[in-house]
Amino acid sequence: MRWPTVAPILFKEFAIRMRGSRGALLISLYVGLTTIAARLLYGVVAEQLDHGSPLVSAQIGQVIFIGLSLGLQALTVFLAPATALNAISSEYERGTIELLLSTPVSVFQFVIGKLVAACAFLLVLIVAALPVFAMVTLFGGVTLADMLRVGAMLLITALTGCVFGLFCSALTRQTYSATLLCYALLVCLVGGTLFAANVWSLANSMGTAPPTFVVANPLSAMAATLISVQPPAISLTGGLRPLVLLNLLTRGVTDLGSRVAPVPLHRTTAVIYGALAISLFWATVHLAAPHRRWRLTRLDAILLVLLLGYFALVYWSRSWWLLGLRFNA
Repeated sequence: MRWPTVAPILFKEFAIRMRGSRGALLISLYVGLTTIAARLLYGVVAEQLDHGSPLVSAQIGQVIFIGLSLGLQALTVFLAPATALNAISSEYERGTIELLLSTPVSVFQFVIGKLVAACAFLLVLIVAALPVFAMVTLFGGVTLADMLRVGAMLLITALTGCVFGLFCSALTRQTYSATLLCYALLVCLVGGTLFAANVWSLANSMGTAPPTFVVANPLSAMAATLISVQPPAISLTGGLRPLVLLNLLTRGVTDLGSRVAPVPLHRTTAVIYGALAISLFWATVHLAAPHRRWRLTRLDAILLVLLLGYFALVYWSRSWWLLGLRFNA
């Protein structure tokens, strides 16, 4: 890939995203919602203190960190595809795709440029919201490893979401249709898996559903990364139990009995998302082509080797990520 050829795509995309009002609106919305969530979480904790609940500083920081992490993950899940939904379809709608590909820019360079621009803009959103997490450092209770684990899950979700948005855009070649398809599938993924897990739990005497029900759910993956960030439940006498939300999201990853048994579901989710991102990107490169969409080229051989190498790495590290599918009855 020749970066000088990709550079015009990147400059064009960055100019469109950052000069218009849409980019400023998305950044304001992302940071604003994160700030509001942090304030509401602090208000909930302060209310527990008013009721006489014995909370220490570290527990306050942990509750806020859990809420903010889940909130940022939810925003990322639904905003990541939005940054790429019109990237390819808009070129077809304006009739500029043929003109663009008549230049030295190849289909692969066109798609990779759109993807890098979408991921870069989403990274700007995440970085803009990071100062809100400064509130957590004031109270403590959260380690650097916890923050890095949450950050890695956010980045993996963001990358997969951008690729998924590009795929929907290339598949339908219409922004409206791509938006409907994308968010219909997202709602089914997020809501459908949790609904199925809870139905299984109700049908089995409130037993814990197997992790396989929610292994592809991004919110469950984030909840799994937060299991180690937990205030001692015995001290939360005022009824503030953030682990109840984690249990609802994970359904089979935590046990809220006399002990908490964390299962690293997020490792399995990350492995699945990695394979999904490579596969969808491969399909997008073909779908974005205006003619001879499925003609095999040398690029297909490269992507096939990359995918096979990824699967080999996954197989070699199976003892690490298969822990996420462990089920403790």
